[in-house]
Parts: sequence; structure tokens; C-alpha cells
Amino acid sequence: MQEEFWVPLIVFGSFAGVIISYFMYAHKNKVVIMKTIEKAVENGTNLTPELLEKLSNSKTVQPPRVKDLRRGIVLASIGIAGFVASFMFSHPEPQEAFRILSMLPLFMGAGFLLVWKLNRYED
Repeated sequence: MQEEFWVPLIVFGSFAGVIISYFMYAHKNKVVIMKTIEKAVENGTNLTPELLEKLSNSKTVQPPRVKDLRRGIVLASIGIAGFVASFMFSHPEPQEAFRILSMLPLFMGAGFLLVWKLNRYED
């Protein structure tokens, strides 16, 4: 009974920890960039578009078309992987749980792929 409780808790907890740490790092990075810009403005430094572009890494920012395609492929792949992983269990309850949970990213990925295909981007 103990293993049935701890294994899913650790799996989903580690998954949540990875997601939370990613967003915390991204937020911290944005705060550091804003503080750097604020100090430059306080010191009277000229902020050229090239400097702001270097600080924000806007060269690495992908156009929306690429983002939709990438998100769609990643989410659909996660959904398919969860569905395939459901076959590793011999009991029907974990199988059903994995299949139900894998439908969310699968359909979200399908939605992003549909948006990518139907939307007319101007980039």
C-alpha cells in the first residue's frame, strides 16, 4: 500500500518541480535584465536598439509559426508517450489513469498543430 502512494507522488512531484524551476529561472533572468536596463537609465547611458536586443536575446526569439509547430509536436509527443506508457501496467486502474492524463497534452498538441496549419502568419 505504501508504494502505491509514494511512487506516483514522487513522479508527479518531480515533474512539477522541473516545471516550477524552469519558470522561476526564466522570471529571475527577466528581473536581472530589467534591473540592468534600469541602472543604465539611471546612469544616463544611451540605450541603443542593438544594446536592448543583446540584453533581451531577441535574436533567439522564434516567430509564432515556429513556436506553434514546436509546442504542438512536443505536447502531442508527450501525450503519445503517456498513452504508450499506459500499456506497461498490468492493472486496469493505472492504465486508465495514464490514458486519461495523456489525452490532455495529446489534444493540446493537436490544437497547436491545427493552429499552425490554419493560421496565416505574416513573418
